[in-house]
Amino acid sequence: MYLNKLLIISNCIIFIFLSSFSFSADDISTPSKYQVTMSKLELCTSSDCSDATVLTNTSASFNIASASAGADVGSWINSFELEIGKTYTHIRSTINSTFTIAGYTTNSSISSSYCVTESSPNTAASHNTAPIVDGSNSTTTEDMSWVIPNEADADNGSFYGDLSSDFSTNSITKTNDSSTFYWVGTLANSYTPNINSAPKITISFDVANQLRSQQAGADTCYMYVLPPTVSVSLTD
Repeated sequence: MYLNKLLIISNCIIFIFLSSFSFSADDISTPSKYQVTMSKLELCTSSDCSDATVLTNTSASFNIASASAGADVGSWINSFELEIGKTYTHIRSTINSTFTIAGYTTNSSISSSYCVTESSPNTAASHNTAPIVDGSNSTTTEDMSWVIPNEADADNGSFYGDLSSDFSTNSITKTNDSSTFYWVGTLANSYTPNINSAPKITISFDVANQLRSQQAGADTCYMYVLPPTVSVSLTD
């Protein structure tokens, strides 16, 4: 027996500083754009998602740095079915490995004042290479493509050798050089619908201070983002 209900997504973006790295303050900022493309969203009864319920499998892009991110996701999914009596504990998303990011940081290690995202960086992003941009004395940014690193340190370049674990420990699973990856999150509470249930999903994204820069040369910078913190609850 299934329950047809409207999906409601909050437009509340909760900002919490959360980082497993220690950087000086001028290497860190909050991106103005952190755009991801999701192609599937599923609810699961366990962390391995072997018994998944598809909420949507239509591709759409979202700037999760935007205050409207929750509402945008809400318009992507307008209805779904849940099985009465089944307990849901996790959510899984299939996401494109290439993000679009924008922003800048100060950086005292280079000869210019700032590291800024560029549409055509000196070194383009790849699965095992971080983009390298020129230093700048302006804070004008451009949209830049960025690719999350491969899962295993040994399968990445030297710069990503100590970065990839930050993604795998944030419930991200990626096959080497794959165009997509999985993110699995634990629901804030398990949820078992009954005949009277009116399920509501609330999702919040945290990208505060997740844009990073690091000196690459005398006046060049590596630029990248760390994973967002995502909170998902399913309630009546």
